[in-house]
Amino acid sequence: MSYKSKFSPSIGDLLIATITSHRSSAQFHKILREREFARYKEKSVRMTLSRLHKKGYLNNKKGNWSLTQKGRTYNNRNLLFSYIPSPFDKNQQSNTIISFDIAEADRVKRNWLRNQIKIFGYKMLQQSLWLGPGPLTQEFFKRLTDLDIRKNIKIFTINKKNI
Repeated sequence: MSYKSKFSPSIGDLLIATITSHRSSAQFHKILREREFARYKEKSVRMTLSRLHKKGYLNNKKGNWSLTQKGRTYNNRNLLFSYIPSPFDKNQQSNTIISFDIAEADRVKRNWLRNQIKIFGYKMLQQSLWLGPGPLTQEFFKRLTDLDIRKNIKIFTINKKNI
């Protein structure tokens, strides 16, 4: 699974990196990272690092910043609840039914699932019964397993139309 920053280099960034990198891809990427970082105010970056350090998410040893175990856990949790882009076309035929029963104690996971299947283009038939395109991706099933809600979800495929 790949999670990339939302930085999109401008044409100017690309030109400067290309001209000054002397055909070295490592140097090219280093220049792009420096130009991305330069878009932030130094004071803002220092305050953010300080706040994360006070909360216990970062360590600072002789100017080298690193994630603590608490920071890794927080980061992994945020990545776990990020949304998967839809692999389906807008007008794809609905041939899959998703039914789920997730307890109120897991409301965050249930809301994530509802929002995720909306992104996939599913329509609600009832509160926890949804109709949409299929087949679902392996990445989606892995996320369900990682969130420990796979056992609460039933998926049916429709083979015949006029029953």
